[in-house]
Amino acid sequence: MENMEKELPIKTENGMMKGALIGGLIGAAAALLFAPKAGRELRSDLRVKAGEATDVVKAKGAIMAETAQGAVKAVGEQATLLKGKVQDIAASAKQRAADTASQAHELVDTVADKARETANVIGMRGKEAIDTAESKAHETIDQAESKAEDPSANKSPNKANTAANTTNTAAKTAEKH
Repeated sequence: MENMEKELPIKTENGMMKGALIGGLIGAAAALLFAPKAGRELRSDLRVKAGEATDVVKAKGAIMAETAQGAVKAVGEQATLLKGKVQDIAASAKQRAADTASQAHELVDTVADKARETANVIGMRGKEAIDTAESKAHETIDQAESKAEDPSANKSPNKANTAANTTNTAAKTAEKH
């Protein structure tokens, strides 16, 4: 931000233009007061001075326009850089969400396999409960992953906890039977 202030002295240019305009008016008034001339000669001098003041204002206006264009260009470049950074961060977040979902699927599979081994010992009802819990857990993880990829869809409660609770409940039910 400091670099932009150094490169773009907008306030200074504006102050210089006001100063030039006010100085020109004061000089014209002083000329009228201290150098009495004939009407035609005075009007001619005023036209010349007004023309000079107009030229100064036009020159300062052109400088200010150039400065403003430079500022617009600099802001545009900064916006482009920021846009790229935001896109990189979003892509990274999506990748992390996909990686986390993949790890969660693997963990659900591992827990379900262990629960199935236990269910074989316990009986068929426990195995069915574990299969149902596993299926629901995978669905919930897939939904969470979809919502991570589409932030506008993040309006429902955290389903990963629900899946974990379902898996735990199924495992406890299997242990009881």
